Amino acid sequence: MTGTPLEIAILGFIILSVAYLIFRGGTANPEGTRSLGEKVSKVSADVSTLTTRVGHVEEELDELQKTAASAKDIERLEQLLARTHKSVDRIERMLIEKGLGK
Repeated sequence: MTGTPLEIAILGFIILSVAYLIFRGGTANPEGTRSLGEKVSKVSADVSTLTTRVGHVEEELDELQKTAASAKDIERLEQLLARTHKSVDRIERMLIEKGLGK
């Protein structure tokens, strides 16, 4: 494959041009990539903020669940209240009987 020096120069130019285009990376559209980078950065910041807020909500929910009364607790308190009411009635009757002298 022998060619004229002009053909070899043209082939060399084409090969060097293709190599340059391949190795220059993503700098073909710096305005577009900068804009995209800013948008990704903003979305990342928003996600970080939301993650922080969700973390706080989860902590508050855990704290609320720890302090909230369960159905068992409510049932136990109702039983205690019924016992207390019966005791108060008994004491009241006893005081009335002593007051009336029976």
